[in-house]
Amino acid sequence: MPGLTGDAAPLTTPELTARLERAIVSNRWRPGQKLASERQLASEYGVSRPLIREALRSLQERGLIVVQPGRGSFVREVLPTGGPASLNVLVQRGEVTVRELVVARRMLETESAALAATHHDEPDVRRLRDLLTAFDASTDVATAADLDVAFHEAIAAASHNTVLQIMFGAIRPLAHGMMLRSLTDRVTTKIGAPVHHEILAAIEARDPEAARAAMARHVELAKQLYGDDLDRPLPTVLHRWAGDRPDVAALLHRVGDRLADLP
Repeated sequence: MPGLTGDAAPLTTPELTARLERAIVSNRWRPGQKLASERQLASEYGVSRPLIREALRSLQERGLIVVQPGRGSFVREVLPTGGPASLNVLVQRGEVTVRELVVARRMLETESAALAATHHDEPDVRRLRDLLTAFDASTDVATAADLDVAFHEAIAAASHNTVLQIMFGAIRPLAHGMMLRSLTDRVTTKIGAPVHHEILAAIEARDPEAARAAMARHVELAKQLYGDDLDRPLPTVLHRWAGDRPDVAALLHRVGDRLADLP
């Protein structure tokens, strides 16, 4: 049974919920299909039926299933308009391509940079400078990627536009995954990293057009890096690339966990 292995501790509700979610997004049960009964799930995962009910309730709250009294639990059709949780499911199902993320990032981050140039205050600039200094001094991919995504997030914050900040938060784990990929490519890093300074200089100079243009150049580098993979599912591309690098695969798993934690 998936829930018990030898003397392993029984699954907790969050662990069980995560396993059921993975089963759903991997299409074990397709949209509209009825899940196995509580009794069957309890037997399969080696847990009690009350624990199954708690996990199903959590999945319902996340919008992944619909519980119909007297009939059972059914997988919900996931729409792109469903918010961050829907994005998580669509990404894991392979329905989001690299190109789609690049286009979305360009639209979102160029305007964030332009607005940051117009609306930033001194604490915003100090934050951006500190992050960029730390990024330039970083010596490992994990730290560099964390600082890279934090720099982009700080630009969204400096726009002082709450909606843009929320929108960036929704794609943050995906952007983080792309940054991990980019930072392991020396050519891309050599070209792309210096553009951070151009973006910051334009923001400090309160030049929105220059900030917009610099960010556009920065994001568009992904097209050069991914090439023929642009129209392939994002997780397929990232995990295939990390296949022979256990260290990077572990980092991507961590990023995936952050995506799964979206409300």
